[in-house]
Amino acid sequence: MTSILGPRNFGDIIGETFRIYGRNFLKLLAIVAIVEVILVVLGTILNFSLWQPIYMYIMSGGNIEFLAPFIGTFIVMGIILLVSYIVAYPLMIGAVIHAVSEQYLRQTISIGQAYGFAWRRLLAMIGAGILAFLAVAGIIAICISVATFSWVGWICIVIGIVAAVYLMIGWIFLWQAALLEGLGPIAALSRSWALVKGNWWRVFGIMLVIGLIAGAISAILGIIPVVGGIIGSILSIPIAITSATLLYYDLRMRKEGYSLEALAEELHIKINSDVA
Repeated sequence: MTSILGPRNFGDIIGETFRIYGRNFLKLLAIVAIVEVILVVLGTILNFSLWQPIYMYIMSGGNIEFLAPFIGTFIVMGIILLVSYIVAYPLMIGAVIHAVSEQYLRQTISIGQAYGFAWRRLLAMIGAGILAFLAVAGIIAICISVATFSWVGWICIVIGIVAAVYLMIGWIFLWQAALLEGLGPIAALSRSWALVKGNWWRVFGIMLVIGLIAGAISAILGIIPVVGGIIGSILSIPIAITSATLLYYDLRMRKEGYSLEALAEELHIKINSDVA
């Protein structure tokens, strides 16, 4: 069977991204919307629950004594919201990756199966994401902490930003590696790094263009009052994840001869002989 997963050039990846996006528009948006709406509702509930103590604090002229009884509540709600984001976004990213992968093997995407597959690999994705975040954030924090307002300090900040971007591109496929290949957190980071090796500038260029497109969509829709931000996220997130997944296929195809059969095996899906 001839693989349709790659290799692809810059234009092929951009074009295929929007073909997949168009063919599966409602399903992809639904996958993202499930998480985005739940997080917005949760955040709204938490904000309303904190409104009374904050209002009392403001009306008191900034008297901290009015907030003291609610400090424990602030901490608990902050933890709830943080954990929700840590769990929900990797789950949603995994579901979109599965959906993009599944549409090559089936005629329709199953939202339930996409989330179910992502749920089974969730801990590995969360672990890999946290490790990458801590490494990148740590570099930036160290550079900022040692920086001064002198020219040496600004050079340190620039070096930190460059190093952070370098790492982010090197680990950009950590989600695909953890989800599709079933790798643990550290192995997923190493796997992504190995795929990007020798292709860093190409990966950077393609993802920069896609990021600008997705960012423009999100920014334009973001001007709509109240709901603009969430609509922009729902519409733009599938574009970025789809492109990264296609680029992941491309690099595996170039380096390993990746095929539909290999993809089907990783997704535990039996494919028909007429799949092309």
